[in-house]
Amino acid sequence: MKTLFLLLITCVLAQAQVVGYADPDTLKKSEIFQVKINGKALFVYQNAVSSLAYFSFAGKIDVEITSTHDVKWVDVRPKSLNISPTFGRHTIQFSIDKPCNLTIELNGEMSRPLHLFAAPLETNIPAPHTPKVRYFEGGKVHEIGALVLQSDETVYIAGGAVVRGTISATDAQNIKILGRGVLDGTFVKEQMIQFTRCENIEIEGITILNSPGWTVVPRHCKHLNIKGMKQVCWRNGSDGLDLVATSHVRVSDCFFKNNDDNIVLKCWGGNEKYPRNAPQGPDMSDIEITRSVFWNMPWGNALEIGFELRCGKVSDVKFTDCDLIHVERGAAFSIHNGDNATVENVLFENIRVEDAMHKLIDLAVFLSQYSLDRPADEAERKQRYMQGAWDGVTTVTAEQKAQYAANRGRIKNVTFRNIAVTDGQFPYSIISGYDADHQVENVLIENLTIHGKRIKNAKEGRFFIENAKNITFK
Repeated sequence: MKTLFLLLITCVLAQAQVVGYADPDTLKKSEIFQVKINGKALFVYQNAVSSLAYFSFAGKIDVEITSTHDVKWVDVRPKSLNISPTFGRHTIQFSIDKPCNLTIELNGEMSRPLHLFAAPLETNIPAPHTPKVRYFEGGKVHEIGALVLQSDETVYIAGGAVVRGTISATDAQNIKILGRGVLDGTFVKEQMIQFTRCENIEIEGITILNSPGWTVVPRHCKHLNIKGMKQVCWRNGSDGLDLVATSHVRVSDCFFKNNDDNIVLKCWGGNEKYPRNAPQGPDMSDIEITRSVFWNMPWGNALEIGFELRCGKVSDVKFTDCDLIHVERGAAFSIHNGDNATVENVLFENIRVEDAMHKLIDLAVFLSQYSLDRPADEAERKQRYMQGAWDGVTTVTAEQKAQYAANRGRIKNVTFRNIAVTDGQFPYSIISGYDADHQVENVLIENLTIHGKRIKNAKEGRFFIENAKNITFK
C-alpha cells in the first residue's frame, strides 16, 4: 500500500477552514456518491447499508454531492436543521455553518443514504510517541486485535486512520478514546469497546463502523463522557451504547445508526458480558443524552431502558434536544421493565421524531424472555413467547401472574414534554403495568404533537393503557 498522508485543506472562503483526510487506498469507495467541500474532494466510504464521509471545519462551507443515481427529490436529515438543498439530475448543493451529522436520502429511498459527518476542528491533538498515548496514524489500516488499556492511557485515532479490532479496560481510570478516524468491526467477533469497573472515561469524535454486536459497553462504570461519536452499525444485535449498571453519564452531539437499540440502559451484577442468570446490580442514576441524532433499524428500539433491570432503582435519566430520523420498528421511547427495579424520574424533552413506523411510546412492566425469573426450560419459553406488539415478552395466565409478581418492578414519574412527530406514520403507544401493585404511574405527556396536531387525550394519540394510574395529557 502506498504511503498516504493527512491532507489539510485550508480554504479562505468566508474565513472557512476545512480539514479533510487521506484514507487507505484498500478501502471500498462509494459507488454512488462523490462529495466536495468548498471544491475539494473527500473520500467517501461504502459499507453494507450506506455511504459516508467525514471532515472537520469552522466557518461557512459549501457542500456539493454528485450521485450516479438520477435525483428527483432530496431529503437532508435531521429536518430540524432546515437545510434546503438545490439539486439537479445528478448533483446536490447546500451550505452549512456549524457542526452537524447529516443523512442525505435520494428519491424517498432509505436503503442507500449518504451520511455526512461534519465535526468541529480538533483541539489538543496528541503528538505521536507521547507517553501513554496509543497513536494510530492517518492514511493507514491498523490491525490491533484486542487492545487492552491501563489507567491514564489515551487511544488517538487520527482522521484517515482505520483501526480494526476491539478496545477494552478493566478496573482502570482516566481512559480516553479520541480522534477523527474510524474503528472498524468488520473482522471482529467481540463487543467493540468494553469498560468494566472503570471511572472517568472519555470518547470523542471517532466513527465506529460494522459492529458485530453490542458496540460500546460500559459495565459498572462511573463518570462517562461521550461527545461527537458516530456509529453506522447494521448487523443484527448491534446496540449502539449499552449502559450496564453505569452512572454519571453524559452523551452529546452523537449519531447512532444501529440494527438494535441505539441507546439502552440495563442493570445486573457480577462480571457477565450478558445478563442471562446474572444477579442484582447497583442502582443507576444521573444519565443525560442530548443533541444527538438516531436511526433505529428493524431490531430493538431507539431510546430504551430495559429489559434487564436487576437493581433497586434506575433514576434521573434525561433525553433532550434529539432527532429521531427513522425508527423502523419497535418504539421511539421505551421502558421495558422485565425485572424488579423501580424506574423513576425519566425525562424525554424537546425531541423531534421524523419517522416512527411502529410505536411512539412503550412503557411496560412484564415477565420477559430476559427476566431473571423467566421459565428455565427453553421449550417452555418458546411456547410462551408472546406474539404481537412486543418482542421478547412471556405470556402468563391468571394463575401464573401471582407466581411471578414478587420479582416485578415499577415505572413512575416519567415526563414527555415537547415531543413532535413531524412526518411519517401515526404511531401508536402502550402504557402497561403488570398488575395493581406493579403499575406504570405518574406519566405526564405535555405538548405532544403528531403531524402538527396537539394530542389532548389517550384516544387522540392512539394510546393503549392498562394497569396504570395518573396518566396526564396537557
